[in-house]
Amino acid sequence: MKRFNFTGRKKILKDDIKVKLRDDMDKRPVVDVRIDLSDYEFPGQAKVIIEAEHKTRFMRIDLGSVHPIVIQNGIVLDRFDDAENLQFRIKVVDVENGGLLFGIANKIKPYDKDDNPDTNSKSILPVESKDLISYGVLWRIDWSNDSVVLQVERELGSKDQVVRSLTFKSFIFPAAVHQILRKIVNDGWDSDLSDTDELQTQWILFAQQLGAGLPDPSKDADNEDWIESTIRLFMQKLNVRNNLLEDVMERGLK
Repeated sequence: MKRFNFTGRKKILKDDIKVKLRDDMDKRPVVDVRIDLSDYEFPGQAKVIIEAEHKTRFMRIDLGSVHPIVIQNGIVLDRFDDAENLQFRIKVVDVENGGLLFGIANKIKPYDKDDNPDTNSKSILPVESKDLISYGVLWRIDWSNDSVVLQVERELGSKDQVVRSLTFKSFIFPAAVHQILRKIVNDGWDSDLSDTDELQTQWILFAQQLGAGLPDPSKDADNEDWIESTIRLFMQKLNVRNNLLEDVMERGLK
């Protein structure tokens, strides 16, 4: 990998950079990039480079020569399965003369499709793309390492594309939540809710915050009404029913 000389570099402000995730992704994340370099006086022969990274995955894209405004749309990040926890780095370099680094911006987080900063906050139910052919299903709940993850078939598309779809929100997600809550009430949970780092406690508090209250802690309690109430309240919060019906009407699929 080519190394850059960091001598005399300028810091590029994050406010001058926007990396925006597209909502029309296919198999991999797609971003639009806009960088305002009008106040930095970088040499015209310098190149602008964007680097995407997450854990051990890395991708570098040449955005061309320095201009007051650098724009490149539709960049396909084909080395990443999805956009979760993606961060970006912007570099302005003199690639002709030893890779002298004129300017840099680190830890740039993307904006979402609604132009809001993507905080990459941890979801109560993380989703990951996975090859599920050996299971013969399109989704499954993975209980391992004291955590719960909703795995969706990789061939359905990028994880971001799947979780934003009405099919996921209307059918897969409520079924997954039902499965998780059923296991929690069956296996037992701390009725004192004393350890908020515990998975079961986090889910019980999640349901309580929605307005579902607490499940019956007695051993012979069925708690199906509580589970259904939690799912109903969450689906109402997401407005899933109305959004799905509107989509059906627009498509003429009555």
